[in-house]
Amino acid sequence: MKSAYEKAMERADEVYGAKADDVNSLEIRENLKEIMAPFFKEEMDAEALWHELKDKDEAYLKEAQLMLIESIGLRNSSEQIKRRKEAVVAVESLKESGNSTFFEKQFTQAQSLQQQYQTQKKQLDEQVKQHLEQAQSQGQGQNPLAAAQNRNADSQNGMNAQMRQQLAQKVSEFQEGYNKRFNQLIEKMKAEIE
Repeated sequence: MKSAYEKAMERADEVYGAKADDVNSLEIRENLKEIMAPFFKEEMDAEALWHELKDKDEAYLKEAQLMLIESIGLRNSSEQIKRRKEAVVAVESLKESGNSTFFEKQFTQAQSLQQQYQTQKKQLDEQVKQHLEQAQSQGQGQNPLAAAQNRNADSQNGMNAQMRQQLAQKVSEFQEGYNKRFNQLIEKMKAEIE
């Protein structure tokens, strides 16, 4: 299983790996990986990261913030998002044109969205589980002879398959909706940095 740091670095490589003309950004990111690794491994806090970055120029600060922002997602815990917020705000305080309030607000929205997602995901998972248990108990409630004699057995199997497909579609739409909203939030923060 990959650590949060490894996932963040892979995500950063995916986003920035395609930009061959922006070698400087890639070089900065390579240097930052070493500095930021302890933060992503939860071996350092935002204040310690601030001390590591306080003598870096604006380009380093921007890339550090982008790496932090790109490392969050709906599957992160609220605590992980809070740590990223603290780090982004700390780095923002090192920049000349600091806009800490914007990032605090956006990260608060990200945390709220993540919590809504987790709550609704649990509810949806429970609904899916109940539907599948009901379908399974209905199918097992008949003995084989009764099932063979039941003319509706084929139509019931078709309805079970249709129900499963509907549930899968509902879960997929739920996931897509939240991912879209979360990605919009991420893009809004990234645009503020660039």
